[in-house]
Amino acid sequence: MSYRCRAAVLMAPGEPLTIEEIELAEPAAGEVLVRTVSAGICATDLHFAVGRFPYPVPTVLGHEASGVIEAVGPGVTSFSAGDRVIVCDQIFCGRCAACLSGAMVYCTDTSGKERQRHRLTLAGQPIRQYLGVSAFAELMLTDANALIPLPPDISHDAGALLGCCLTTGLASVFNVAQPKPGDSIAVFGCGGVGLGAVQGARIAGATQIIAVDLEDHRLAAAAKVGATVTINAGFKDPVEEIRAVAPGGVNRSIEAVGLIETAGQAFAVLAPGGQATVLGMLPAGAAVPVPGSLLRHGRSLGGSVMGSVRSRADIPRYADLARTGMLAADDIATHRRPLQEINEALRAATAREGIRQMIRFTL
Repeated sequence: MSYRCRAAVLMAPGEPLTIEEIELAEPAAGEVLVRTVSAGICATDLHFAVGRFPYPVPTVLGHEASGVIEAVGPGVTSFSAGDRVIVCDQIFCGRCAACLSGAMVYCTDTSGKERQRHRLTLAGQPIRQYLGVSAFAELMLTDANALIPLPPDISHDAGALLGCCLTTGLASVFNVAQPKPGDSIAVFGCGGVGLGAVQGARIAGATQIIAVDLEDHRLAAAAKVGATVTINAGFKDPVEEIRAVAPGGVNRSIEAVGLIETAGQAFAVLAPGGQATVLGMLPAGAAVPVPGSLLRHGRSLGGSVMGSVRSRADIPRYADLARTGMLAADDIATHRRPLQEINEALRAATAREGIRQMIRFTL
C-alpha cells in the first residue's frame, strides 16, 4: 500500500516550488508515516532552494516539523497511530561509536541516506527525500528515531520549532558553550536559532547577553526574551560596540548567521579563554580568519551540528521549558501560511520578515 499527498516540489535550484501530487511508500521496518501539521522555514531550506548547497532534484524541502502519526512500520513499538510528534532531522542509529558516546549528530550509519532514495515518487519516478524528512508535504515518511513525543499542552508550531531552530540555539548553549552563571555571551543573528541561544543564555544564568542583528524587529524580540544589550550591525560596528559594553570581551559567543564576517566577529569579541561557536552554514570552501594574537590567549573557535543535540534526551527537556513558560516558543512563529503559499513564505523568510515563517496544514 502506498500513500498520495500534495507537496511543494523543488524541480531545479532557484526556481519557484510547484505543488504536485507525490506518492510515499508504505512504512518499512523502523519507519513511521506522519501527517504534517506545522513546518517552519529554516535558513537551511533557503540555502538549498537557491542551490547554495547542491542537492539532487527534484526534491521536497522542509525539515523542521510536527505532526500526527498515521501509520507505523514493523518493529516500531514506541509510537502508535494518533500520537503527536516532533520531527527532527538528526536521525541516529544508536549503535555506532558516535551514538554510543552521546555524539549522535555525528552518527556514521549511512543506511538512512540509502532509504531516503526510495521513499518518495513523483510521476512514477523516485525522487530524493530531503534530509530524511521532506516536510513541505501533507505526509512525511521518516525513521522512528527522527521522532520525539509532542506533549499535549505544547502547540504544533512550538513543536516544529523544537525540531530545529530553538533546539539548535538552546543546545549550542547548554551542550557546547556551557556558560557559567554570571558569564557574558554575544549572539550574532536573532532569527529562530539566535533567539533560542539568547533564551538558553538567560536560562543558564548569563548576566550580560548581547544580541546582534540587522533588523530592529528581531533585536526587539531578542530583548523581550532575555537580551540585555542589542546592537544593530547595519549602523554600528558590532565588535567595537561589544568591546565598549564588555571591555574585557565576552566569555562566550554564538554565531547564528552563516557568514565569514560574523564568524570572525564572534571570535574577535572574546575575552581571553573565551569560546566562539559557529552554528550558521558557512559557504562551501569558506575560511574564517583567526588572528594569532587573539588565539594565543586561550580563545577558541569551533562549530557544531545542531548544538550537538541528543534529540531523545534534550528536546523533551526543552519542551518542558516551553510548557512552564521559561522558553518562548509560539512567539517565534510570527507568520503562518498554507502550503499553496509556500513561495511567498520563502520570499518573506529570505527578506527576514518577522522571525519564523510557518507552513500550516489542516488535519
